[in-house]
Amino acid sequence: MKTVGLVCVAAFAMSASALLTLSHALQQDQNSTRKIRVQPSEYAAQVGSAINWRDSLDQARIEAAQSGKPIFWYVPTIQGTFMDRKPVIDRYMLAGPFSWPPIIQLINENFIPLNAQATGRVQHEYGLEPYRFVEPGFVLLSPQGDKIVAIDQLTTLNPTWFEKLVRQALEIPEPEQVVRGGLDVAWNEFRSGNYSFDEQSIQAPEADAAEKILLQGCFLFRRGQHDQAQKVWQTAQTIQPSHPLAWKAAAEAEGWGPFVRGFEVHRSLPEAAYRAGLESRGSAAPHPLYSEQELWERSVDYLLAMQRDNGGWFDSDYDYGGTDSLPNVYVAVTSLCGSALIEALDRLPNHRDKLIDAINRAGEYVIEPNHINYFDRDEILWAHAYRIRFLTRLIDTLHPDHERFRAGLNRAVEDIHSVQTLTGSWYHEYANPFVTATALTALKAAESIGATSKQEHVRKGLEALAKDRYDNGAFPYSGRGKGHPESQQSGDGKIPQSAGRMPLCELALYQWGGSSDERLQFALESAFEFHEHLQAGYKYDNHTSTMAYGGFFFWYDMHGRSEAISYIRNDSLRSQLITQQREQILRLPELDGCFVDSHELGRCYGTALALKCLAFLDRATGGPSQSSD
Repeated sequence: MKTVGLVCVAAFAMSASALLTLSHALQQDQNSTRKIRVQPSEYAAQVGSAINWRDSLDQARIEAAQSGKPIFWYVPTIQGTFMDRKPVIDRYMLAGPFSWPPIIQLINENFIPLNAQATGRVQHEYGLEPYRFVEPGFVLLSPQGDKIVAIDQLTTLNPTWFEKLVRQALEIPEPEQVVRGGLDVAWNEFRSGNYSFDEQSIQAPEADAAEKILLQGCFLFRRGQHDQAQKVWQTAQTIQPSHPLAWKAAAEAEGWGPFVRGFEVHRSLPEAAYRAGLESRGSAAPHPLYSEQELWERSVDYLLAMQRDNGGWFDSDYDYGGTDSLPNVYVAVTSLCGSALIEALDRLPNHRDKLIDAINRAGEYVIEPNHINYFDRDEILWAHAYRIRFLTRLIDTLHPDHERFRAGLNRAVEDIHSVQTLTGSWYHEYANPFVTATALTALKAAESIGATSKQEHVRKGLEALAKDRYDNGAFPYSGRGKGHPESQQSGDGKIPQSAGRMPLCELALYQWGGSSDERLQFALESAFEFHEHLQAGYKYDNHTSTMAYGGFFFWYDMHGRSEAISYIRNDSLRSQLITQQREQILRLPELDGCFVDSHELGRCYGTALALKCLAFLDRATGGPSQSSD
């Protein structure tokens, strides 16, 4: 069971022999926190090297002063950063914008290119300090060394936008367009979302052979034919081995390129989106750009295009619990994506057939026991809780009499019971109140369609969660159970540090009769009052401060907040909170109309949770939520 599930770890990122080695290693090391990450091949590691990078700021300054050219300073990381995945993020940039020939030519001809970490006094000089600058990003410096502009938080990569951004920042004119016939036609089809286009019909001159092969693989990948895409991409290094896009194709074939990970997109953009970075931060869309309906359309199209042919979504790299926990992360993310697609059924009636097919395939994926690593003790709660929420919604919406889905739901309920601790709490790497709340809200959802929870488990969970709550309504980051230094301490906790998780924790108690309207209202008011601390961790791949927030908590906490709002009984207050929450969400889409909060959880995760937040708010307009999700 465990071995089959772990084959998903690589998500075609490794060769067959590497997969066998990985699977064997994990069988020998169950419930390990060991992180086994893909290492680029020597060939694919050439990505980004076609740019004539300097590695010293001092040297770049000298050359800039002598040549009169500005400096293009790519900043892969900064000193004192909180980012966990520096090499991974760096590879996305090197195999992303810095692999496209027009961008390579633009930077080499117009700039002194610099690839260097920001350290010491330079950080203060250019404002490249933690929080102020979130990698990856770049800085443009004048020939005299003065900062012209700094662009950070590049979590969505679109080569056309990136080139325009650099040109617009320094008013470098657009080059004369070169017509490339069949290749241009194919790219136009791909950017429009027509992935059924016959990739074999693409005509391209010999000089563009690597780009043709790359695009052919992209069509196959977007159609769910991922093994075929990998094979096509691998041929580029034999056809045009010295071409930057052949190196990129190899990176995508090995599974660590930004396209297969969902960070590089080629979707056509509205003209205003090309001002992202100048009129917004990083790759965020300028506001207002997209209507809520447009966000649903673009986000759903993206999720459908990222689903694998077996029904799962595998773009997440969240391996804090070790590589052996990734199968459970995939089940959790697949459940969230499936849930988001269910919410799209009434909003996108023209997509209904495609949505139902994708939803059903996701349902089949998450009920398959072989896709869960039951030996993992770090991220397994998410697999159990989120598949409960998904299957509950799936059965309630589409399949009230589906025996397999109903059996899968009952199995998930039993599974979540089985990982409860003796103290009554649940755990994610460690016991804590927000995970206990996640489990309790999942069990309440399952109960709403007739799945039976063992009341003893619920009672113990509620007792543990209530013990974790301080007198003033705060909840600690980790549980206050036996052995915790604050286990017997009464009084007040720190509201700013816990405001993000307070609505979810209070909601779980409220749903089971263990809280009050006043407490739930206070939790929500606190979340909005101290939102700045949650926002500070946005797009970080680790905890950012003593507040213990991080990018991976952003949409998680926003999701709990959105659901909690739907339970507010006071009509006026609920309406006010809905408006406030919706306004925050509508300021967060990326330039292509999707969402993200951290690299390791991925854009599918962020997009799915953002859509679910909007759905909760929509349902809340009708009064306190009684929904199963």
